[in-house]
Amino acid sequence: MGVELKAVMEEGKTILPACTLEGQIIGVYTDIQKMQLIMQQLKQQGYVHHVMDGQYRRLKVEEAFRFYMKMAGCPQSLEEMLELLGLKKLRKKKVTDLSLSQQQRIAFLRPYLYGGTFLTIEEPFHRMDTDTRMIIAGLIQQLAERGSIVLLLSNNLEDLLISTNDIFRIDSSGFHKMDFNEEQPTITEEEPVIKIEKIQTKKNDKTILFNPPEIDYIESLDGEILVNVAGVSYNCSLTLQELEKRLRAYGFYRCHRSYIVNLQKVREIITWTKNSYSLKLSVGEGTVVPLSRNKLSELKELVGIS
Repeated sequence: MGVELKAVMEEGKTILPACTLEGQIIGVYTDIQKMQLIMQQLKQQGYVHHVMDGQYRRLKVEEAFRFYMKMAGCPQSLEEMLELLGLKKLRKKKVTDLSLSQQQRIAFLRPYLYGGTFLTIEEPFHRMDTDTRMIIAGLIQQLAERGSIVLLLSNNLEDLLISTNDIFRIDSSGFHKMDFNEEQPTITEEEPVIKIEKIQTKKNDKTILFNPPEIDYIESLDGEILVNVAGVSYNCSLTLQELEKRLRAYGFYRCHRSYIVNLQKVREIITWTKNSYSLKLSVGEGTVVPLSRNKLSELKELVGIS
């Protein structure tokens, strides 16, 4: 069973190509316009959860839970559901007095309880703190385990990687599955022979040189290599393999097929689900990069943690 989308044309041009997407948890990495077109089609096929869905903010937390649970005929107890969403201690507070992330947990009760066999979720981790992301990632996994097909729409690739590797990008020729599973051969040299002081990048036709310690992480996105420094992305002509080899001596690590991270900037290893991990960096607010599950043990050994 898959997700079927019809083509959308505008002035003779294909805005949204037709496609059948296969998978249990499916990510679509695209822009806001195409997200809206996809949701418009799929609202007839299943539940669609919008990032800014409203709530009954004057209710207390436990009242909001009772309302949604009663509407869905939920067999679980109120205590179990409050515990599941991490809101047990806040049950007497009004929804309006919660943080935005905590309000988003309550909003996610609707797709979790009403989702059925197919649901679409717009920007599943939009502006959420780490604890809320972890809770929502667990709920998405539960939905898949009980048989639901979950389609995640986002223009943030790192957010999609929290929940799935079945991610598609869209261009005028169609939907294309992004390859994250193939691992590159391990570099076996005992010591790198190249010692460099600068990484050359480009921004607005200007050549910019960075010292390795300045770099937060490097990513490969749609065929481009982007060097991320202080929240800004710079194009680089080197491949990830070349950068991995040149930066290894400066504490950089290939944490994912499409990412190299500066280990000096890693603050936390986040476990979203039993097979999904990320590295939280000490730069910016909530900056995370994905960590391949088969890299976890190697990373822990490399940095000397258990």
